[in-house]
Amino acid sequence: MNKTLLSIFVGLVVTSFSFAFAESISTDKQNYFLGETIVISGVVNYSEGKFIGLQILNPSKTDIVVIDQFFPQTDGTFTKSYNAKGAKWTENGNYSIKLVYDERVFEKSFFFEKLTQTSDIPVPNPIESNPTNSFSENPTQQETFQDPKLRIEGFPDPNKSPLYYLERYYSESEYKFWFDSTFSEYSIEEVVAYTPTTIEGFPDHENPPWYYVNRYLDEENYRGWFDSQFPTRTIYDVLGYPEPLFEKIPGWIKNNAKWWSEGQISDKEFLNGIGFLVNEKIIFIPNVLGSEETQITDIPPCLN
Repeated sequence: MNKTLLSIFVGLVVTSFSFAFAESISTDKQNYFLGETIVISGVVNYSEGKFIGLQILNPSKTDIVVIDQFFPQTDGTFTKSYNAKGAKWTENGNYSIKLVYDERVFEKSFFFEKLTQTSDIPVPNPIESNPTNSFSENPTQQETFQDPKLRIEGFPDPNKSPLYYLERYYSESEYKFWFDSTFSEYSIEEVVAYTPTTIEGFPDHENPPWYYVNRYLDEENYRGWFDSQFPTRTIYDVLGYPEPLFEKIPGWIKNNAKWWSEGQISDKEFLNGIGFLVNEKIIFIPNVLGSEETQITDIPPCLN
């Protein structure tokens, strides 16, 4: 092999290794048990303003166990952590991580066993979690979450009243244990309850936050009354629930639609996201066939 060909060969090898390093995904372990933390990290070719979309699929690839979106660091690196527990972690086997970024797709698998390392007793999960998300915490971002309502996605749910959570906390020992261990520096009232205002009985703990937000957004007279009573505060300030919790269509759904249209995620993955919107009554599909349930099983040709 002459020097010219050797130089070209070495250049191709170096380039291929650099490319592999520039776009990679890895886990801290290959095998996980119920309740353990899965740490996913990697490097992408950074593009400003572009989200990373991440999904974890069950072994049969019939359900999304975790779905998330986030920005990488400016050097392209990222690290995310997810707890392997909850209603979605029901199968033993190889789970798939699918990462979508800047029109590229990366995949990685790991093995999960539905037993704890020391016991075959499932880890309690008393919270009614988001159907397409398991509870997740990002250790690199947790310190920035000054509001405890932003710490765990889906809790507290603005569709549920503060009274719902207060009653569960004071009547269910497992629920109380979960809350106290998760929010050790906060009381249940600090996380879910409304702060009293100068108007007696407002807000009422029997009404969920969405009740007040919908009235403010939809009723002109109600909005006028509120603004006259709280001229320097927003409806979100008074309720104590941050505005991002009231986004009706989650950002990951919008990105899923884009990725599906570009062929980067499958019909099944896209339909799982639409199913979430239907189950949460964010969108309504009329029961045109008169059956008791409407199921989404395929994408009409006109949309595919």
